[in-house]
Amino acid sequence: MRHIEGENRDQSSLFPETLEDFVGADHPVRVIDAFVDSLDLQALRFSKAQTKDTGRKPYSPADLLKLYIYGYLNRVTTSRRLEAECQRNVEVMWLMRRLAPDFKTIADFRKDNGRGIREACRSFVQFCRKAQLLSGSLVAIDGSKFKAAASKYQVLTRKQLKRDQAAIDKQVDSYLAHLDEMDREDGRVQLERDRVEQALQALKEQSQRLDARGAAMDEVGRNEHCATEPQARLLRSGREGIVLGYNVQVAVDADTGVIVHHDVTDEPVDSRQLQPMAEGAKAALGADELTVVGDKGYSNGEQFAACEEQGISPAVPRRVIPNARKDFYQKSDFDYDAKRNRYRCPAGKYLEYHSKDRRRKLHIYRRTGCDQCPLQPNCTKANSRTVTRNFYEDAFERSEARLAADPTLLKRRMHVAERPFALLKQAMALRRFVCCGQYAAGTEMAIAILSYNLKRTISRIGVPRMLALLA
Repeated sequence: MRHIEGENRDQSSLFPETLEDFVGADHPVRVIDAFVDSLDLQALRFSKAQTKDTGRKPYSPADLLKLYIYGYLNRVTTSRRLEAECQRNVEVMWLMRRLAPDFKTIADFRKDNGRGIREACRSFVQFCRKAQLLSGSLVAIDGSKFKAAASKYQVLTRKQLKRDQAAIDKQVDSYLAHLDEMDREDGRVQLERDRVEQALQALKEQSQRLDARGAAMDEVGRNEHCATEPQARLLRSGREGIVLGYNVQVAVDADTGVIVHHDVTDEPVDSRQLQPMAEGAKAALGADELTVVGDKGYSNGEQFAACEEQGISPAVPRRVIPNARKDFYQKSDFDYDAKRNRYRCPAGKYLEYHSKDRRRKLHIYRRTGCDQCPLQPNCTKANSRTVTRNFYEDAFERSEARLAADPTLLKRRMHVAERPFALLKQAMALRRFVCCGQYAAGTEMAIAILSYNLKRTISRIGVPRMLALLA
């Protein structure tokens, strides 16, 4: 049979004399090496950046940071797999100069340098800014749920807690009744009594553990508790249903696709994330004014107003909750008279200011005598009609006006802000954190986003220009 055959394994061959010959001049690994070498790791607070005169020499944090960036770019995120790459991957051998730290050293670097890794991620954004690679005129924000390291089957909800406590109480009552029965009867062996008392003690300890988890829920004001990762929480995540994890927020430069600011939160929804993400992006870009676009999940008039005070212009569609009866007149059918602070209904009557709902941040307008109106069948079944107006209605209207002025903003947001999550989860395989806890997850996300930003910038301007800018 005629097949392409490989070489004889015993045959001698002439490999390149140096590792440098294995890595091309335009290979992306050279950018990782140049960028990390440009950082002042001591100023960024990396541990062991400043060595001592005595004791065993440590690995340089620069080498370990390079290893992690390369690993997250190539779907290798665990310390044991990174250890293996150091011994078999020629690109890693070049990057690490044949250093091969053990998995414990690699894992400890990520655990002990959360602050430094975050600062390195910010440093790349500042490098792009100084090199004028960012436009900074428009930022798109979005959020996505990432699974925690712990399993959601380790979560106990309040409903399950009450069920388990009731089951334990029932078992305890049964054992106590059994003990009473043994006390009334003679000839019972002591062994059976000892077994019952041991079972009662086990149930008591189980009940105490449940009480401790219930107290943990009360302390943080939640309705669930994960035994192995208490900071993670149950979140609704689209097609995946309910997941145990964190809500990752990103702010992306619309023209370049670079993530300029990010955060790992435990917030179940995005409605309170617009202001912190917009302010973080504005600070990272050093901009005096900034336009931020988001989806309906960020609809929050109070945060709209707060952003505008900081020179940030939000462009976010309003989340509208229609009336239960869609055949009735909606709020949009009523005209607001700003001068007299009242609404005019389709019949030409006025709904005067009535009261305010501070909890929902709503002004309430009402009119009575609707039973005499010929348009009542299209408006309400009652003798009165109520319309509400948000405390920050003006901020909502300004946001909607920005979207109306540029109808392409929402479409651009989808292309810009959702693309990084697709690459992080699919191309970089970061669907689940490998580190436990919110702070550790934030460290891991900082490495991933630094890797993503490097890859994104290289794809835009190429390796030679990146090396020239970093020189």
